[in-house]
Parts: sequence; C-alpha cells; structure tokens
Amino acid sequence: MTGGAADASEANDIAVTIKYATIMVSTIPILVVYPFIQKHFVKGVLIGAVKE
Repeated sequence: MTGGAADASEANDIAVTIKYATIMVSTIPILVVYPFIQKHFVKGVLIGAVKE
C-alpha cells in the first residue's frame, strides 16, 4: 500500500518540477532581452506622457 503513496508523491514532485521549469523557461528570455529593448519602452512612455 505504501508503494502507491510513494508513486503519487513522486508524480506530484515531477509535476511541480515541470511547473517550475516552465516558469523559468518563460521568464529567462524576457529577462535577457528586456535590457536591449528598454530604450524603446522608455521612448514610448515619454511620447505618451501628458506635458503641461
């Protein structure tokens, strides 16, 4: 009976690992690319700013 619980725990661990790996795979490219295109974001914010 403990074999089933161990299998369920291992399956849960694998699911959590896949979830965290997916988060990292989707976040790292954004963190790598953003510094190179940051000036375009700043320029867009300044163009859209309301000046009085």
